[in-house]
Amino acid sequence: MASYTLGMAAQATGTAKSTIYRAIKAGRLSGTRTEAGEWSIDPAELARVFPLIVLPGATPATPDTTARERDATTDILVASLRATIDALTSERDFLRTTLVNEQATHAATQVAHAATQRLLLPAPVKPVKQGATPAGEDATDAGTSRNRSWWHRRAG
Repeated sequence: MASYTLGMAAQATGTAKSTIYRAIKAGRLSGTRTEAGEWSIDPAELARVFPLIVLPGATPATPDTTARERDATTDILVASLRATIDALTSERDFLRTTLVNEQATHAATQVAHAATQRLLLPAPVKPVKQGATPAGEDATDAGTSRNRSWWHRRAG
């Protein structure tokens, strides 16, 4: 029956060897020592406690795994990574093209807006009321001098 060593169990679950070892010591995971002093962990027992990393097309690693099987797993991982890189590259190119198109559309809209603004009439000017103070004069001074003259005429 195939079983995992401590290192293989850690690799199959994506955890550290110390995490697997602590689970064995705490009794959450059952494992036995071999004659060589290595831990032997049943794959079903390991999957019960820790979720296994699923590699598409890969077989679980066993102590008698050959180099060819490891190379096949590596090839699968490399192919998966290349597909991911290709997908991300094409998405980046699409987003870059979309951005350039949006910037060109925005620039054209700005030019059209500026041309429309030149064609519009100027904003209306508020009419000045009769007897209103000119913009530069202080209203209190103007009113005071007018009041004084009126007072002097009445008193005099």
